[in-house]
Amino acid sequence: MILRLPLVLIALGFIWSTLVSAKSAVMRLPDELVATERIAVEGRQGWRKLQHLRFGDFLADDVQRSITKGSDLEIMAYEGSKRRQTFGFNLSEKGELVWQVVAATNLHRRAVDLGVDIEMRNRSGLNANLVPVSTPDVTWILELTETGERPLAGSLRHDHTKLLVKGINRMQGTPLPLDGTTGYVFELNGSALAAVEVINNGAIWISPKLDPDLRGPVVAAMSTLLLFDSLRPTLVE
Repeated sequence: MILRLPLVLIALGFIWSTLVSAKSAVMRLPDELVATERIAVEGRQGWRKLQHLRFGDFLADDVQRSITKGSDLEIMAYEGSKRRQTFGFNLSEKGELVWQVVAATNLHRRAVDLGVDIEMRNRSGLNANLVPVSTPDVTWILELTETGERPLAGSLRHDHTKLLVKGINRMQGTPLPLDGTTGYVFELNGSALAAVEVINNGAIWISPKLDPDLRGPVVAAMSTLLLFDSLRPTLVE
């Protein structure tokens, strides 16, 4: 027992350091955003229906979320699944309501299980309408789709303005991909201008190069992604 005690202490120390590292780890950032100020998010803990997200001067609250509806079909090796959930929220800046968001998460997947899942069709994704309170006739659209089990990717657009939104599944300082999504990066003309981390408590980065006219829709989109729930975990194993 005396000889084993150091091994136990070493094992406990390793587990503790791993947990601490996981909680303090951050998503892998593009080079353009590494030196950008990290703004922490508060309020992601606790019951989802009572969430109030705070970061900087912004508050996302009055979150309304539907129950997840859907069905599964399994015939021999064939697997088919459908899921849908809707949610909405208000976004305020310095106490003033500035954006209203309505979003829908869809999972529509067909696959064949031959020991390894072979995906036949995947029409899963996230769609959101982001409306500025000052100009309610304007709607920014956040549209992300899923390919296989890779992170969602798509765009944030209005009229002729279109930012690419790319899901990330890597952590800073580690080359290997993870099973889940760690965050999303917003790009315009090939340059990364903002990012949102969706692991742990969450965080955002906004480049000073981001056009002030785009700051509002980007922050509304980042808030949507912080509140977004992937429906993949609801699939039957």
